[in-house]
Amino acid sequence: MRIILVCNAGMSTGIMQLKLQEQSKLYGVDSEIEAVPMAEINEYLDGTDAILLGPQVRFALNDIAKMVNNSIPVIAIDIQDFGLMRADHVWKVTMEAIEKSRNGK
Repeated sequence: MRIILVCNAGMSTGIMQLKLQEQSKLYGVDSEIEAVPMAEINEYLDGTDAILLGPQVRFALNDIAKMVNNSIPVIAIDIQDFGLMRADHVWKVTMEAIEKSRNGK
């Protein structure tokens, strides 16, 4: 499973990236989770199962969803979840969105 975290410069999501990797290990999910800057998002789309947007780029949600033809979940991380680094909740929301996407719901 591949998840990309998008922010302005690819740095502020670094801590969330590490915490999501911990969740992945906790649940035994083989995953690749990368923090990427908004300007480079196109380089990371192949094979991506979900795109998570940091609060500072949530304005781009609709544009990114169109970019991927709504084929994968594009999720704006809740501001409180991001600020408090609640990776457990972000992981749950992401896994639910991926499951719905794969089941065509």
